[in-house]
Amino acid sequence: MATPTSEGVGPARWRVPTGLALALMALVLVVAALILARVAGPLYGLLFPAQVPVPERAEEIEHVKPKRGAEYWIYRTSQTGREVAAFYEREGGACQYSAQQPMPDEPDPRAEGVSYSVAFCRGKTESAGSRVSWEVSIAEGYTNDEGPTVFRIYKFSEVN
Repeated sequence: MATPTSEGVGPARWRVPTGLALALMALVLVVAALILARVAGPLYGLLFPAQVPVPERAEEIEHVKPKRGAEYWIYRTSQTGREVAAFYEREGGACQYSAQQPMPDEPDPRAEGVSYSVAFCRGKTESAGSRVSWEVSIAEGYTNDEGPTVFRIYKFSEVN
């Protein structure tokens, strides 16, 4: 009768050297980081799109999101048109003021309830992966029930 020997007890195992395994894991992490860097910005922009800034105490009157064209909002506020324009200038926008405006130290000769343009502002807001261009048309002279300042924001979205 043959007796079993300790040699050849099962198949031989192949081992990967520890240094090579660590190098391969580091390479996989670098490739994953490169892929994530390319995808993270646009994904963040889709999940958390850049928004158009709106002054505090502004009340939304209307929001229209057409199938084609610019999305827009209409707001009213108790702030003056110049205060709203100054807000958009602080947000990085450039404003053109209307020539119809009286100087701040002059009395306003216009009657209440007759609206008039105060300013037109343009700017951009950027978020990871997306850029939003906006235009704001500011008017005042509305009755206290209507505003007295009303402004319309147009939003134009761009994906980087």
